Amino acid sequence: MVKKTTLFGLAGAAIIMFSCQKDNSQDNGSAVSAKEQENWLTANLDANFANSQKQVTAYLFSTDELSKLVETPNVENVQFVLGYSDNTVQIKVIGVDKAGKELASVDSKILKDPSYDAKLAKLENGLTSKTDKGSALLNEHLMLSQEAFDGIVAWQEKLKTVSGLNEVTSYEGARFQHYSLEAAVVVEMLKGKDTPNIGVFLGLNGIGKVTTILVELDKNNAIKSKLSLTGKTMDNPEDVYDGTRPSPPY
Repeated sequence: MVKKTTLFGLAGAAIIMFSCQKDNSQDNGSAVSAKEQENWLTANLDANFANSQKQVTAYLFSTDELSKLVETPNVENVQFVLGYSDNTVQIKVIGVDKAGKELASVDSKILKDPSYDAKLAKLENGLTSKTDKGSALLNEHLMLSQEAFDGIVAWQEKLKTVSGLNEVTSYEGARFQHYSLEAAVVVEMLKGKDTPNIGVFLGLNGIGKVTTILVELDKNNAIKSKLSLTGKTMDNPEDVYDGTRPSPPY
């Protein structure tokens, strides 16, 4: 398990600056233009990138907009497309058909919350075994919340070291361009009530490569709790999904 550290913290004058601002900021998303996608493929992932990227908590996708995307006729898969601007990874999601043709898209908003540690801790204290979802597809992509926590922390630690960033974001020298996932997984996540956003967190997977981790968030962008059969709020977080396929694959 990755050693727990304080995430998203800023020191010195930066702390003073944040004390005068709203703690939980959301940057307007971009359409991740073709130019930004091209920039990502050759971006220099140096200290400037690391300092900017480690301020990013998650990428927020509106569930209302995601619902329209997955309901678009012939959408079979969703792809989380990566771009690069302002020394930061940008992400949008597109819906594609079986041939990979884009049919719909949704932009993200970047969440920057320097005090997110307490909210993230809910993942660390989740169930220690997976729940059978009654679907081989969903079970394949379901991950333990503890595993998600470790992956997110590992990515933040990697950004602090400013080393090996090119290796974890690429395969055999080719940088990951997008991550694919069956639309049915997103449909399952959209079934929950009072879920205004799906948060896409970046994390390191079991082989040390960057991946996307999908988490249901409430109106305060905190990680949602499961509900019991009687509708009572539980301590455990809602199901977390990964298993996205990178392009190029490994």
